[in-house]
Amino acid sequence: MPFIINSLVLLASLFFYSQVVSASNNTNNKNALYQHASAYLAMHGQDPVNWLDWQQSTLAKAKDKNKIMMISSGYFSCHWCHVMQKENYHDPKAAAYLNKHFISVKIDRELTPDLDRYLIDFAKKSAGHAGWPQHVFLTPNGYPFFAFTYKPNPQFLQTLTKVQNFWEKSANKVIATARSTIIPANTTATHPLSAQDFNQAFSQQLLNQMDSLEGGLKGANKFPNAPILKTVLLQKNQNEEITDWIKLTLNQIQSEHLFDHIYGGFYRYTIDPAWQTPHFEKMLYTQAQLAEIYYIASQKYRRDDYLATANRTLAYVEQQLYHPATELYQSSQSAVDKNLTEAADYVWTEAQLKQTLNQNEFDQVKQEWLSQPTEYEIPIKGNLTTAWHPRPTTKHWQSIQAKLANSGIKPATNIPTDSKSILGWNGLLLTAFTKAVELKQRPAELADKLAHALLTNINKKNPPRALSANNQKMGRANIQDYAYIIQGLTNWSNLRKNNPLTLQIANLKQQAKTKFLTKQGWLYSDSPILPNQSGTRAMEDGPIPSPTAILDCLLIKRLESSPLSYASYAQENCY
Repeated sequence: MPFIINSLVLLASLFFYSQVVSASNNTNNKNALYQHASAYLAMHGQDPVNWLDWQQSTLAKAKDKNKIMMISSGYFSCHWCHVMQKENYHDPKAAAYLNKHFISVKIDRELTPDLDRYLIDFAKKSAGHAGWPQHVFLTPNGYPFFAFTYKPNPQFLQTLTKVQNFWEKSANKVIATARSTIIPANTTATHPLSAQDFNQAFSQQLLNQMDSLEGGLKGANKFPNAPILKTVLLQKNQNEEITDWIKLTLNQIQSEHLFDHIYGGFYRYTIDPAWQTPHFEKMLYTQAQLAEIYYIASQKYRRDDYLATANRTLAYVEQQLYHPATELYQSSQSAVDKNLTEAADYVWTEAQLKQTLNQNEFDQVKQEWLSQPTEYEIPIKGNLTTAWHPRPTTKHWQSIQAKLANSGIKPATNIPTDSKSILGWNGLLLTAFTKAVELKQRPAELADKLAHALLTNINKKNPPRALSANNQKMGRANIQDYAYIIQGLTNWSNLRKNNPLTLQIANLKQQAKTKFLTKQGWLYSDSPILPNQSGTRAMEDGPIPSPTAILDCLLIKRLESSPLSYASYAQENCY
């Protein structure tokens, strides 16, 4: 069945998006997010909703007006975030209702991952699921009480009305319920698990969850799950069944449609269990972690194809994501082209293939691609046209790949990019560069330059979470930034035997403890605003590693029930 692409789903770039907003809204609305340094927040700057940015004064305003806050969290590459905007935030009726009854707050989850994590945790506990765009309603004092993700316009308006009516009639009940349902963070440290016990529990749960047919973990979608893959690769005494699974997974990830076989780089995930239909955004943290993983796997299994995949991934990062103004690497590339058509930069129509390839090459592509089920439909001249996402062919592939990459029909330099450079994600990249230098696949100057840029920024007074395209500070560095930079610098220092760097690492570790470690545990941010953003002893992995697994290897007993969520605790830095 063809996969129908929604043509208005993601931000192409701030410039392109501003043109679309002006054309579609025909309005001069400006709110507090107008021309924000975050491309994601700036795209909401002309919504008719009176969006506010997140800061202490926002909570104070909710208290003063005794209004419910609605916090909406999303990010640049989020598919449904942009559908939500088009259907609801651009709707005058919905905007008017929000402006009258609520304090509406929009956050870029990549700039404030501490608040986003808090909202996501609440949504999982209260609604049973979470995702983006994530919406959470909070009392004027900042206690969450209701959550949802995407809703089409009629249901969105119904939800707003029900929440407001309930607040008007039963505010005291809402407040009491919100306070009583808060689940305190686990702050009780118990006896640590041994490495042997943890690895045994990890392996057993992995055996129960792994997909032995397609690789990855069981489920309708397929994510790379980099912390789990890295942990498995670092295990010394490996179960044969797990060894077969990790090789299958790495083969599928590099050969199927999670990888861009024309320009390089991995997409974030596929929406099917067989790695066939990607969601097309490319995240820096995905490239950094998977490049390192393929380097490790190339050593462990002596596989040249794994080495080539790692090199192609870093080549993509260097060519497409480096920003000379910051001397860092940008956060992501969009799933849409400059016309806001999803997948259009990555899939090829039959006419485009005929225009680019010779007859033998086209016949090979037709035999192998045009008969496969992974089809896309993109709008061309007002009509939906079938297109295909390339993957290696059994014949003529080197020539086909080169011609598609250099045809000019889909230039790589034209792909909309989120220009903010996130410090922590660049720390993950430094770890990948270090591994590349160790294997003599990249020059040492590349890692040295990145290490210097990270040290310069993390040692600033009030270090930022990210830098904008014009090198301006964005947000505040959090525990992720410190942890990933410390990890990257430690790896680089160990390889280079750099004693001065060792002293700076020790200083950063002390700063991290001073900023984020409390009697209740580790905080994500040194300036939490909501009343229950308390500490925890061990943070779970997500698409990126647990920062507390890097800064503090304390393993608490509750890890026994979900070891896959804490895979980073089984890696070599903890034992």
